[in-house]
Amino acid sequence: MEIKEIIYRNFFRIMPKAGIRYSTVGLDIGNSSVKLVKTERDNNAYRISALGVEEVKSGNVKDAVKAVLAKAGVENKRVNIGLCGKQTVIRCVVVPEMEETDFKNSLKYEAAKYIPFPLSEVIWDSKILKHNIESSKMLVLIAAAKKDFVTQKLKMILDLGLEPCVLDIDSLALVNAFDLLSNKVKPDKKASAGISVLLNIGSHLSSLVFLEDNLVRFGRDIAFGGNSITQKIAAKLNINFGEAEKNKLSLEKTGEIKGIIESSLTDLANELRLSFDYYESQTGKTAQTVYLSGGGSSLDGICVFMGSAMNILFEAWNPLAALKQDDGLDKKLSEGFSSRFAVAAGLSLR
Repeated sequence: MEIKEIIYRNFFRIMPKAGIRYSTVGLDIGNSSVKLVKTERDNNAYRISALGVEEVKSGNVKDAVKAVLAKAGVENKRVNIGLCGKQTVIRCVVVPEMEETDFKNSLKYEAAKYIPFPLSEVIWDSKILKHNIESSKMLVLIAAAKKDFVTQKLKMILDLGLEPCVLDIDSLALVNAFDLLSNKVKPDKKASAGISVLLNIGSHLSSLVFLEDNLVRFGRDIAFGGNSITQKIAAKLNINFGEAEKNKLSLEKTGEIKGIIESSLTDLANELRLSFDYYESQTGKTAQTVYLSGGGSSLDGICVFMGSAMNILFEAWNPLAALKQDDGLDKKLSEGFSSRFAVAAGLSLR
């Protein structure tokens, strides 16, 4: 199958696919590591049958993908992959109420209003999230990514002998994982009402999503990750990256290290505040809780510091908590590093 055909068949299945029984592999391919979650679905019951994480060494992402598949014992060649960064975008817009067919035809001519790239340079998809949110209005999600960016990602997957099944935006994968968790932990719809925020801190980028009553309302990627803190420590102390990373993760940090970390997190808080202020100005609504995931969320004391800096509750969440797990899974991964699997788990649930 050629790349062009793959793109137009599989790009952005925004809602989970229908099916009674199947297994799916989600691959979160980052700059620093590759995370894998394989889930098995039987009707509406999910369980994790494989987990894996492999660090990317010397920029060799392909080797990391091969290694994580081998170590996790996954022979399935069909994988779901995510996209993130400045070459992707999601928009939630309110448009006049209309039927699905009329909506698709209308949006062909309206999409340029919402996508900040020339339409000739992107592939995009859309989904009606909710009808009648206002008088004769409906909520629509639009997702887009630059064609050359998608093609580059797909070529790497195909070169590895894998078959890309679903292409998704990382922030939408987060929503998928969180939605399942919310339904399991908070079955009462009233319990999930209000504005929640998902923040996944990766090594280089952080994905931010605002949810209203568990529906996506706003999302963006922020050029901040765990490596941003490490690099700042390395520069301030004139040490190499590896040593700086050890200092960052140590439970016995010096006052100087703590100061550098807090300075970096203050930068993140300032960047987040811009998005929070924008959302509040557009909707008149204030977020209640930020749910933190990603490798960067494991930093000691981050929820307390960010909560104080932004005057809002920050809470770490386990993206694997709502999923049953096979007995043979590595407990060190499933328990000690669960927050790193948020995107991969969401991708595996498509």
